[in-house]
Amino acid sequence: MMKNKLLYVKTLVVSGVLMITSCTSDNEQQGMITYDVRSAIDHASMLNLDQEIADVHYVPLEMTDDDESLIDGILDYAVTTKYIYVLPAQETRVVLFDRKGNFIKTLIKEGQGPSEFSGLLTGLQADEKSDRLYLYGNKVWEYSLDGEFIKSYPSDIPIIYKRKIGDDRFGAVAMPFVPFSAGSFGIGVFSEEGDMLRHKNDFYINSLSKEKTGLTVNIAFAQSDTGHSILFKLGSNDTIFRICADTIQAACVVNLQNSEEEAIRSLDISDFSDLQGERRSNHEIFVQDMFETAKYYYLRCRHQQAFYVVALTKGKNEIRAERCEQPGTLKELASVTLQHGLLGSKSYHQFPIWGRTMQNELIQVITPDELDFYQEKCEIQIPEALEGIQEDANPIFIFYNLKN
Repeated sequence: MMKNKLLYVKTLVVSGVLMITSCTSDNEQQGMITYDVRSAIDHASMLNLDQEIADVHYVPLEMTDDDESLIDGILDYAVTTKYIYVLPAQETRVVLFDRKGNFIKTLIKEGQGPSEFSGLLTGLQADEKSDRLYLYGNKVWEYSLDGEFIKSYPSDIPIIYKRKIGDDRFGAVAMPFVPFSAGSFGIGVFSEEGDMLRHKNDFYINSLSKEKTGLTVNIAFAQSDTGHSILFKLGSNDTIFRICADTIQAACVVNLQNSEEEAIRSLDISDFSDLQGERRSNHEIFVQDMFETAKYYYLRCRHQQAFYVVALTKGKNEIRAERCEQPGTLKELASVTLQHGLLGSKSYHQFPIWGRTMQNELIQVITPDELDFYQEKCEIQIPEALEGIQEDANPIFIFYNLKN
């Protein structure tokens, strides 16, 4: 039951040029390059991710005689120049490792004590410059990077994703299946006190009544250190938005050419029949998640029961797509990882890469089970540093240093 619940959270954390109103208005798209994602996927080859990577470091998380060092999957993580903070998939606690993977301790526990948090956590975020660690759940808990409790913030509005994006500023994505007409904000910016400073919820289409319109699970969002922002993509339109401390604006536009039926499924909060996307036709392209570097936007897209990584060159109408190695269905992959770290590009030493960027690093997280699964089912090149990893070992962090 716990695994199913975590998988559903992951699905939420992880959608068309149609009859859209102001969410893809001329003002928002003015000056935006429109990338033809569908054409790139139809002519998939290989990305040039290797041109962005300077070198790589492999960091298996240490297992000791202390049971608290054991990590059965990772729901979320945060990284600084000194530490790795891990939110395990099966336990509600924050575990601390150093950058070499050495286990230090359980840093923060769930409970009712003065320095503890309560309830299910959905994410964490480290701000090394401000010496702060943020835990996200039914409220926001603020700690020092050493685990000293500072304070907590209220969260009266239902939120599925929240990250700090500036001084006294949190960017957020609303909980799915709440109607916009009832006051749901869609995407927005909040103060520490919970005051809504700006928001956007005009994601309407003419073929669906406003009473039935809201966010569903057909959304994608990602924290971006580039610009201290959150990237957001809704399945009903082609605009990728950037949520900043002072603005919500279009970052780029992708040409998916999805159907009106897909737009309706992406916004109809009265329809719960397609939570796993199984009704999506082979025509649809669903942006599941993304990250960006200084030069590119990277999108991981689902199309015709396969996955593709698409690279959009910033400032230029250049786009490339690569079909991912996929040894099984998403349900099968979820049994070995929630991060899907190997569902990515093989354009660097033939080893599949997907992750998130933090400062000048691309960070990938994989599990030994995932590695064995891919090695058994796919032709991938296993780095020498990962050979001999035991099946019951802890997850592995891979740090790719990006070129300037």
